Amino acid sequence: MAKKISDLRTAEEKFRALLNKRDDINAQAAAFRSERDSINDQKRDVQEKVREERDCRDALVAEMRAHKERRNELQRKAKELIEFKRKLKGRPLGDLNDEIRALSKQIEDLSLKQQTVPMALPDEKKLLDDLKAKMTELERVKKILTEQEKIVKEIHSIDQSIDELFRRADEEHENVVRLSDESQKRHDRVTALMKDVAVLKGSADKNHAEFVKLREEADAAHQKAVEMRDKIIEIRRERRAAWKEEQDSIRAVNEATRKALDDEKKKDKAAEEALELLLKRKKVEIR
Repeated sequence: MAKKISDLRTAEEKFRALLNKRDDINAQAAAFRSERDSINDQKRDVQEKVREERDCRDALVAEMRAHKERRNELQRKAKELIEFKRKLKGRPLGDLNDEIRALSKQIEDLSLKQQTVPMALPDEKKLLDDLKAKMTELERVKKILTEQEKIVKEIHSIDQSIDELFRRADEEHENVVRLSDESQKRHDRVTALMKDVAVLKGSADKNHAEFVKLREEADAAHQKAVEMRDKIIEIRRERRAAWKEEQDSIRAVNEATRKALDDEKKKDKAAEEALELLLKRKKVEIR
């Protein structure tokens, strides 16, 4: 019986020690879990900033691309006008004012000669033919001059259009550069924030790994405590069974003693049996 009591005390001490170990490990695991959760909250905040910066960057890039398309379209139109102007300037027009003045003077002289100088009919006919040819040539040159003036006006209008197109293209290009710089700044922020996310994730993963490891250790300690509790229950069961057996033996001795005392003829025998039982159990109860 004394050994059973000693085994029970030892088992109970081990059980309490295992429970304390489990609770200590769980406390450490809770600390790592709390740190992990706190880091994950920080990570989520940073990830939200990443999404905001990324959305802003993408919007800037989309706006920049729209300005770039308009710039390219304006430059394309300007180049088309430059090519058209080049083709216009390629015509052999020149300055015809002097030629017109010369033809006009020649016509005037011929007309005056025809009116003031007597001449034979063939000579007059030749003069009139020359006058007619000069007048025809004058009309031709005047038409060319009119065309030239029209082309000059067109070229001037084209130059203005080209200047306006390039001016607007330059404005669009300035917007492209500005938006490109802004989007790059946003992209740099996204990159920096993603690095922060990676660092936080690594720290959170490390704390989670420690948490899982400690939880496993706590579970192992808990399992040992359960096994020790089962052992304690078994020891207590065995102790109760032994105690019950001892009580049953004592009751049997007492019952036998009472019966023996009631029979005077069996007193000596009862005494011997009682003595024998007393020697075996080291205890006798007489009521």
